[in-house]
Amino acid sequence: MKATIFDVDGVIVDVKESYHHAIARTASYFLGFPVDVELARRIKFEKGINNDWLATLEVIRHFGKDAKLEEVIQVFNREYVNVRDKERLILSRPFFEGLKSMGVMLGVVTGRPREDLDYVFRRFSLWDLFDCVVDDDTIEDPSLKKPHPYALYLCIESLKANSAVYIGDSLADWRMVEDFKKVYPQKVEYVHFGDSVKLDGVLYAKDEKDLYSTLQEVLRNL
Repeated sequence: MKATIFDVDGVIVDVKESYHHAIARTASYFLGFPVDVELARRIKFEKGINNDWLATLEVIRHFGKDAKLEEVIQVFNREYVNVRDKERLILSRPFFEGLKSMGVMLGVVTGRPREDLDYVFRRFSLWDLFDCVVDDDTIEDPSLKKPHPYALYLCIESLKANSAVYIGDSLADWRMVEDFKKVYPQKVEYVHFGDSVKLDGVLYAKDEKDLYSTLQEVLRNL
């Protein structure tokens, strides 16, 4: 059985006007001056930080200051709620339905908290498309949450797949797959969606059409 497993932010859902702005606004709150959202994005992606709470802390530390994570989470969640309705779908429902018609199992491995994921999946009617979803609340042990490869392993095992392709958009996503290959037996390939970072020797897809054709080829060879 083959599986196609997706990250959410930056792959299924465009979060440039939501999570990225929440990072910048939260950092601004603790720093006492405006933080440019492009700087926040650059720090998150260049440092390969999967968790946006931790990315916010890194932005604060970039300016030589610090904050308590619990307080950052509280402010961040408030800021995110104010901008979450600006999120838009990147990959359409017909895209996923096309993959399912090929007999491919679909999964999600994301660092999103379940409440945030449930909100956006209900909003865009996505829940019924996926056979397994592993979010930030699925795994209790913080050390095993995404980007630890156990999160990917849990999804693949739940799907009873012997091979899979993971679609991500960050350095953290790519590292998760590379670490998976060192530990677990299933064959997994990685496809990078978008242009947030440049990685050597990695398959890239620039948009929905390109991703669909790339996945067809990768799945044939799995």
